[in-house]
Amino acid sequence: MKPDLSQAEVEALLGEEVCDQDVIATRDFNRPMRVGPAQLTSIRKKISSSLPAIEQGMMTRFGGALALTLVHIEETTRSSFLNSIDDDGFFVQSFTVNGQNGWVSWAPTDARRVIEKSLGCGGGAISDTPLSGLERSLAGGFATEIAAKLSSELGFTMSEGDQFIMKRLLQASIDASPVEDEQRLSITLELSTDSFSSKLYLYLPGVKPTEEQRTQQESPDSLPEHLNDVEVVLSAELASLELPLQEFLNLEEGDVIALGPKGEMHALLTLDGHAAGTATYGRDGERLALQVEELRVLPTN
Repeated sequence: MKPDLSQAEVEALLGEEVCDQDVIATRDFNRPMRVGPAQLTSIRKKISSSLPAIEQGMMTRFGGALALTLVHIEETTRSSFLNSIDDDGFFVQSFTVNGQNGWVSWAPTDARRVIEKSLGCGGGAISDTPLSGLERSLAGGFATEIAAKLSSELGFTMSEGDQFIMKRLLQASIDASPVEDEQRLSITLELSTDSFSSKLYLYLPGVKPTEEQRTQQESPDSLPEHLNDVEVVLSAELASLELPLQEFLNLEEGDVIALGPKGEMHALLTLDGHAAGTATYGRDGERLALQVEELRVLPTN
């Protein structure tokens, strides 16, 4: 697996530099990144190429001055999304793509700048208090329009959902949603005009790895070279049987325990304590030997 650590993270982990803990990104190793670099590059190009058309459609509302730029794209989870939201002072517009929840997150100050610019007013101090009902409606409209066009570019149909300004309500909504697949794309866009710039954060579900990437993850061609010489313990349990406790206590040295007909006896194979398959046993010259019948552990597992 190729690590995705930045140089700053490497230096922080090695203790070579004293830095803020936020330099080290949180990673959920139970959910590995599934979209490969080539597919992520393709998605990035699709999104970038769709932005000029979105700009054109929204430009009249901003006096002819609007630029949309793709700042960043990566895989994330809804848990990471929720953790990125401040306890107070945020606006989230939810939507649904293929039965999964997605979100657009906006800081109130950034949303207000966009609203005021579209209404042809502003220039004064911008409040960071939660958005009013009218402001949420306007901000949600902008956010949904952009999210819908990006979803369409990636082959998805989007439907608008609820709006949130309280984290506990957003948490309750997330907890109530299906949990089969919480992985999604995190997309950061910058909206720029002649007087300000604003960051818009989209969390888009539904993107699946390509067949090539899925095959590479599920069935690697071979073991990594550095694992070839690692030794493992293969054991064979020739038979097992149940005895009444009293019969076991009556056993003495020299007693013979009948295991059953040879054709019905199978050895159970274990690899480092884990079930690995079955075998029949016999002789190879002067040595007792096993012939593998079923193998449940493959070299590519």
